[in-house]
Amino acid sequence: MHVAFFRNVNLGQPRSPSRVQLVEAFTAEGAREVLSHQSNGTVAFSCDGDPQALADAVAASLGPPCGYADVALVRPLDWLRDLGLHDLPDGCELTVFDGPDVFPELIPWSPDPRVTVLRADERHAVVHNHEERRSYGTRVVEQRLGVPATSRGAGTVLRLLARLDGT
Repeated sequence: MHVAFFRNVNLGQPRSPSRVQLVEAFTAEGAREVLSHQSNGTVAFSCDGDPQALADAVAASLGPPCGYADVALVRPLDWLRDLGLHDLPDGCELTVFDGPDVFPELIPWSPDPRVTVLRADERHAVVHNHEERRSYGTRVVEQRLGVPATSRGAGTVLRLLARLDGT
């Protein structure tokens, strides 16, 4: 199983699909066990082929019906389980991206007083936001690396894992 993190999706809002459109697009591309989690474009799914290619096809197919024109970044479910998000302080988020082989900053990295990158590699960063109910991971990663990124609160990812694990 894999998880697609769609960038700039808010289900049902302008230029975002509805939940039904999103799930149907995955099914039309051959995905199985499709689960749309929350309204932020987080989708768990299974497939036989390349999961990133499937998510790319889904993203492209959403243009005509709703105007969506952005990316989805896919990660294996087991990779998410292994991230160790359970013991993070409040205000942490997971930022996913496809970046350089090595994250170019020493960790921990605080690009401004509102945020600290606690962990990072070529595929993700764990970001601690120092302001309540704020999200800076996407912005700081995109500015530093020059690649598309998207973030989800650690709690969102943990709820998805619990939901998929039936707990």
